This record gives sequence, C-alpha cells and structure tokens, in this order.
Amino acid sequence: MPSRRSPLVVLVVGLTLLVLSACEKPAPSATVFSGSNSEHREAICWSFEPDRGVEKDDCSLDLERQPADEVAQALLDEIAVIPTTPGETVGISVDPSVAENGWVVSINGRSLTREPVTDKYFRFTMPPGPLLRGDAQLVITAFTENGAQVRGSWIFGLSEAG
Repeated sequence: MPSRRSPLVVLVVGLTLLVLSACEKPAPSATVFSGSNSEHREAICWSFEPDRGVEKDDCSLDLERQPADEVAQALLDEIAVIPTTPGETVGISVDPSVAENGWVVSINGRSLTREPVTDKYFRFTMPPGPLLRGDAQLVITAFTENGAQVRGSWIFGLSEAG
C-alpha cells in the first residue's frame, strides 16, 4: 500500500531544489584590518569566469539605473572604513580564488605593489601622505587568468584613527 507521505516528500524535495537553484554564489571576499579594527566585504564587482573580465552585470550596483544620490548612498553602504594612522600596519586578506591569478592594492590611485600579489595575505605600513588630506580610498583589484583584464574589485576607506 503506497504511503500518503510520498507525494509530500517529493513536493518538499522539489521545492528545496528549486530554492537552492535560485541562490546566487557569493562573490569572493576581502578583509582589511589595522590595529584592532577589521572589515570584511564581498567584491563590489566580480566575474565568476576566471578568463573573462568584469562587466557591468557582474557588479552589485546598477550604476546606470539608479539616480546619482542613490548610487552615492549605495557606495557608502558598500564601502567599509578602517581607522588607521600613518606608520601603522594595514593587512589585507583575500579568498584563494582572488590570489590564484594575482591582485594589486592602491591607495588614492597609487599602486602599493610593482607586481601582482599571488598570496592570500598582504601587509604594508600606512604611508603618511594620504591621511593628511582626510580619508583615503583603498582599492583591491583582482585579475583574470591571463592577467590582461580586471576580474573583480573591492573598495575600502581608510580614515585617521582618533
């Protein structure tokens, strides 16, 4: 004799698979820390194809369809700010998928590395200049397999610890 629970079990399993298939894989993350402060964020833009550069559809913000004030607020919500001081060590940790093809770090547009970093961890001493003029912008940029295109990016703020 067939069980009455069989159709219910099939329905629950089917719904579970449907829900799981609708889930998006999270973008890799980066953590920036200085002193006792740290912030962890997913990439703002990330291409899940290792040989393809990032495109606008790969970004968590739709810059073209939002009014400028909403874009500015969304960027502020996405950007974590780390308090630090010149001379203090700042550390960055990235997921293995970021490290495998290399990544670079820049502060206010000035690169801190000559070659892409291929380790999961990088640290540097905070230079004196950027914080003298207020907050600084730290950008982490990951590359595709061939290193020719940007695969993803993260933006963090660095502010004068007070």
